[in-house]
Amino acid sequence: MKTFKKLKEDIEVTDKTGKALNFAKEYIKTYKDTRRPTPEIITKGIGKFIVKGPDEKLVADMLSDKSVRALSKINVKTRKVK
Repeated sequence: MKTFKKLKEDIEVTDKTGKALNFAKEYIKTYKDTRRPTPEIITKGIGKFIVKGPDEKLVADMLSDKSVRALSKINVKTRKVK
């Protein structure tokens, strides 16, 4: 019987204004002391960062969603990174 390992993939977020990074930091700061798992942020360079850890998919979806008023007119792109 074979078991397959689930590959852990991180999510890279690209935003030239820096508002997505600030939004992600505020989310983590808000939920850090609760039972909700929070991901960590790895800054990659200017306009790029990686969301890694538990609940990373939720944070990436919130950043790329256009219904969030602070990020509605900003072009935020997400992609999976190994």
